[in-house]
Amino acid sequence: MSTGDPERPAQEPHPSGAVEYPPLESSLQPNPHAPVDYPVGVGLPPPTYPSYPPPPGYPGAPGYYPTYDPYRSVKPPGTNGNAIAALVGAIGGLLCCGPLGIVGLIFGVIAIRETKRTGQDGYGMALAGAIIGGLVLAGTLIVVVLYLALMLSGWQLV
Repeated sequence: MSTGDPERPAQEPHPSGAVEYPPLESSLQPNPHAPVDYPVGVGLPPPTYPSYPPPPGYPGAPGYYPTYDPYRSVKPPGTNGNAIAALVGAIGGLLCCGPLGIVGLIFGVIAIRETKRTGQDGYGMALAGAIIGGLVLAGTLIVVVLYLALMLSGWQLV
């Protein structure tokens, strides 16, 4: 009778119909590829002993001021001059109807970049100068275009 298992050949069938296999211990063959000096019966790892705590550290130095860092940029004091010029120019353009709005817009953009880069105060003033200068410039351009359109159309007031 064949069981289909090539590793363990079947023996004579038992009277109950079950097949009896040979014991596994006798069927184990030594591994021909095993290392020669492989330890047999290694056992448990060596015992570990409790370690001592590290020695206490030295007390900290007395309270000194932080050291000077030459690579850290220092925030320039005061408000950015370009931001002040932007706001003054934009308000001047609003009051004088025009050309100073361009100055406010240009100084505002320059001051926004400087205040972001250096961290100096005046970002809000620069932003306000750029916005007001841009609005004054847009209003001036609209007035000039309307004036030119009316002049070229031949329209007269009287």
